[in-house]
Amino acid sequence: MFTHQGRLSLKSLLLYFVLLASFSPMHGWCNAEQELNSRFERGVRYLDEEQYDLALAEFQSIRREFATSESVGSLAECYVGIVHQELNNLNEAGTAYHKALALKAPQQVHGNAHLHLGIVYKTQGELLSAENHLSQALTLLPETAEVHIHLGDVYVLQHRLNAAEKAYREGIRLNPDHTESYYGLGRVSELQNRLQQAMEYYDAALARNQYWAQAYYRRALTYRKLGDSEQAKVAMAQFQHLKTYEDTVHQFREALYENPNLPMLYIKLGELHEAYNNLTAAARVYKIATQVHPSNLTVHTHLGEVFIKQRAFEKAALAYQKATEIAPSNAQIWLKLGAIYINQQQFELAISVFKQAIAVDKTAAEGYNNLARVYAGLGKEMQQAIDLAKHAVSLAPTARHYDTLAYTYYRNAQYVQALEAIHQAIALAPDVGAYKKLLLKIQEAHVTSGTERKNR
Repeated sequence: MFTHQGRLSLKSLLLYFVLLASFSPMHGWCNAEQELNSRFERGVRYLDEEQYDLALAEFQSIRREFATSESVGSLAECYVGIVHQELNNLNEAGTAYHKALALKAPQQVHGNAHLHLGIVYKTQGELLSAENHLSQALTLLPETAEVHIHLGDVYVLQHRLNAAEKAYREGIRLNPDHTESYYGLGRVSELQNRLQQAMEYYDAALARNQYWAQAYYRRALTYRKLGDSEQAKVAMAQFQHLKTYEDTVHQFREALYENPNLPMLYIKLGELHEAYNNLTAAARVYKIATQVHPSNLTVHTHLGEVFIKQRAFEKAALAYQKATEIAPSNAQIWLKLGAIYINQQQFELAISVFKQAIAVDKTAAEGYNNLARVYAGLGKEMQQAIDLAKHAVSLAPTARHYDTLAYTYYRNAQYVQALEAIHQAIALAPDVGAYKKLLLKIQEAHVTSGTERKNR
């Protein structure tokens, strides 16, 4: 599969497509415009979801049905090319881009066709053709960083290092966040034997993408040239670690293309990303899975868990809200949603959700415990909070539940009962510092209340 590097900006094409209406001679265009835009958006959604067969069918269908509109046809052919490029069908991709260029279209569409043709030819080692199309893309899209980056790559392969350096620097000017520009400058510096500078550029590339195995490989080779065998060994180990990751990701992506109806493949791929602490990639995989398999509970909960790890609680809440719709009788999902609301300090929502957890499972000790804790923290429904905490202890006499019972008594100024409960918690979990802190607070409050009574 294509690695997404240098992929055409899909959104920019879609936004630009709105302008195509004014160029189209189609009869009744106003009535067809909304439907056509919707179909392009659907195809792009399939492409983003990596449902390449559906994306290809959508764009090919548009091409056939709007054969009289060259602007529409050129855009559709561009997208056909992108799908083939994602699948590493480079010859088919090249054919589609050439078809796009043979049709009349605004310069942004043709510019992107030239850009992608240049990438295809670069990948195939046809450097003169690659340079030709990238140069034409540069004329049409002078402010597009990707054009400069890929031109820089071609110049490196042609050993035109000064031209490559200029191209990469222009790419950085236009978009300083692209990893490839810094990596390219590292390659130029390394080839010119400016090894310390090469290392700085490789580090800059890794600062923007810490999972790029090839950058670690170049660092390892550069360290060897510098005579630092220990650092070279470390960098090579990092390369091998991430190369295994890249290869495994590639295998999963291939498997998903062949078996898109197996949600477990998405889950395993997401878990692989999580194992490498690549939470952004994991969230993307799980998000795709929720779109491809919207009724699968596990993909929604996995997505929610990643958002929790990222502390993106609003997104996590949305994921778990969807999970409650899929499995409304699952108390654990309601409990998790309630915990998310607490992190958002949406306490009334948390109360409602914990009540729902209890409603669907009368034995859910954690529901009683959490509801008691919220009530006590808010200083409301204090007797009910105590009763709820006591019931949680009766269902599951854990240290955590005794701690909540102690807290509810403490908040209700029942210090003797609070002391008894917190001692139970400490006996069950003597190493938990939070329990000992609560014990001190209860003891202090108990002493203070006794002193106040004596002074009355």
